[in-house]
Amino acid sequence: MEYYQLNQTNIIVYLQSLPKGHLRFSSFDNLAVQEINDGNMNYAFVVTNTLDTNQSVFVKQAPPYIKVLGEDWPLTRQRMTAEINALSYQSSVCPEMVPEVYYQSEALSVLIMQNLNHHAILRTELIQCRYLPRLAEDLSTFLAHTLFYSSDFTLPSVDKKMLVNKSGNQDMCKITEDFVFTYPFEHHEMNDYNPALLQSVIDSVQKEPNVRAHVAQMKHMFMNKPEALLHGDLHTGSVMVNPQQTFVIDPEFSFAGPMGFDIGALIANLYLNYFSHAHHSSAESVNYSQWLLQTIDDLWSKFESKFLSLWTQHEQSAESTFMGKDLTGDCHQTFRHIFLQQVFSDTLGFAACKMMRRILGVAKIADFMQFEDQSLRAKLETQALKMATTMLINRHCYTKIADVNKLAEDVSSAWELV
Repeated sequence: MEYYQLNQTNIIVYLQSLPKGHLRFSSFDNLAVQEINDGNMNYAFVVTNTLDTNQSVFVKQAPPYIKVLGEDWPLTRQRMTAEINALSYQSSVCPEMVPEVYYQSEALSVLIMQNLNHHAILRTELIQCRYLPRLAEDLSTFLAHTLFYSSDFTLPSVDKKMLVNKSGNQDMCKITEDFVFTYPFEHHEMNDYNPALLQSVIDSVQKEPNVRAHVAQMKHMFMNKPEALLHGDLHTGSVMVNPQQTFVIDPEFSFAGPMGFDIGALIANLYLNYFSHAHHSSAESVNYSQWLLQTIDDLWSKFESKFLSLWTQHEQSAESTFMGKDLTGDCHQTFRHIFLQQVFSDTLGFAACKMMRRILGVAKIADFMQFEDQSLRAKLETQALKMATTMLINRHCYTKIADVNKLAEDVSSAWELV
């Protein structure tokens, strides 16, 4: 089928043309179409049976350009193929946290999937101080399962190399290389600075050779360390939640990369949300800030425990192990510890880069942008940048996530607002 753009006028006709059984509609006579306009890359629609709102689907289509910028910014539709492949993989290892896909078309770059209309975007819930008791448990499960089962520790060497070759997603990786690891640090014309943010603070990142060198190390690692199949853009806007369930969405940046990149992206956004609350002295803000830090602690600790459990169980049942026979009984355990400590260091480095790009780069976050007072926002940004640069440069010195949380608290209290 030749590619064409779906819109509110033709989408119902398109849905009617699909093979029966793929969708959840008892009839096509009373369908309402709502276009979702908050995405940057793709077109999205919710189609609902007005007589039975439980019959509803989410339709997503990738145009051959960046939607928010228009046709002058071409971008391959390969990103939808990457998302289709990633969703298929993720649902095979962690089905309870991936929306059900009803239909997919690489020719039209279309996904039709479960409408998560009983869930909210995690970022919004965090801004509104909502407590989510399952968050760390669920996201640590997603990370442990998706990263372990696509790693060298479970896949045969040939299969892993095939996975790496299949999941290049070069154009989306180039966007990350530019907008996360390059532009925010070189005073690029696309950067967007808060006018109240001191130039000396900006310079402490962009003109500090040690910071720039460590960012370059993280960029090189991002480009050359295909440890597992990543989500590729796992921030708090890519997670949908309610008190009982957690879903991870939008893996269009998926590629084979360093495990710490997914974990770090998520932790970065949680720390940024922490700074958005920690400056308040109210009991509600203090309690919520502490809950956020505990969630970060639980997220890493539970991920580490679950990843180790999966690894140990696999080695006990596998005919051969990654490092070969353990002649003393201690070699496997020692290697697991060394490997996960490296993942932890990588996580902190990537988290730092993600935090800095949200302040100096073009892609902002509502956690900070909700504050109209530019001076207040500048103080929060300064706090976050101070934490990020410290965490980046000293990432190999930290052995526990509690020490990183202490850094966040120390930076926040040192810049306490009146």
